[in-house]
Amino acid sequence: MPQRPSHPPPEIPGGGSLRGQRVLVTRASHQVGELIELLVAEGAQAVVLPVIRITDPPDWAPADAALAQLASYDWVVFSSSNGVRAVVDRLAAVHGGLACLGQVALAAVGPGTAEAIRQAGLDARIVPETHRAEGLVQALAPRASGRRFLLARANRGRDVLAEGLRAAGARVDEMVVYSSEDVPADSPEIGPVAEELRQGRIDWVTITSSAIARAAARLLGEDLRHAKLASMSPITSETLRELGFSPAAQADPHTLPGLVAAMRRDAS
Repeated sequence: MPQRPSHPPPEIPGGGSLRGQRVLVTRASHQVGELIELLVAEGAQAVVLPVIRITDPPDWAPADAALAQLASYDWVVFSSSNGVRAVVDRLAAVHGGLACLGQVALAAVGPGTAEAIRQAGLDARIVPETHRAEGLVQALAPRASGRRFLLARANRGRDVLAEGLRAAGARVDEMVVYSSEDVPADSPEIGPVAEELRQGRIDWVTITSSAIARAAARLLGEDLRHAKLASMSPITSETLRELGFSPAAQADPHTLPGLVAAMRRDAS
């Protein structure tokens, strides 16, 4: 029997049910646990097909140079939980622990990223009400002029944070602390899942980031049209639309429980 999830799904008055629904989870393999637990608690069946992989950056040297000088920064800004985990692990493995990180102000793009910071025993001073890069720029802009910011980021992604903070007068350094890569198109697990989609045996596909949206579109293509798409955020939904797909549900708040809640609302 599956264990009860540690993050119970939110109660939604009048909401529908996901019981018996089959939901494709496309997150990186190390991130699927919480979403699977939430889905199982709803009576849904999770089908797992990671479409991206999270790995170390190709070269740690630039990030190590920045991490060695953490005390010289006023703010460290995280745009994902992956970035938090990468920095925390690197500090512990190479730089003697988290003491320096605890001496600077931390900012997180949203509640999931803030929770990753809390799990490291630290607190995010800024978490914007609008859980996207633009909201974080707006929240930090009054504190930006003349201050030094260090952004922890992936090898790919938008440049909104860096550009916005520089426009507000900040001195901004960026460090790539993890790589996000699409899984190869010839991966053997893709074909069977694509066939299940074509046969209408999958009800939902969860899309939790723009990188995942692009990877899913590349790997599964038109087969995605045979299921409903659940998007994590307005940015993710915008990316899906740019790719020619319309999300049936969008998380609000932009968290995994919010994603499941949005699917439940659609089911009603």
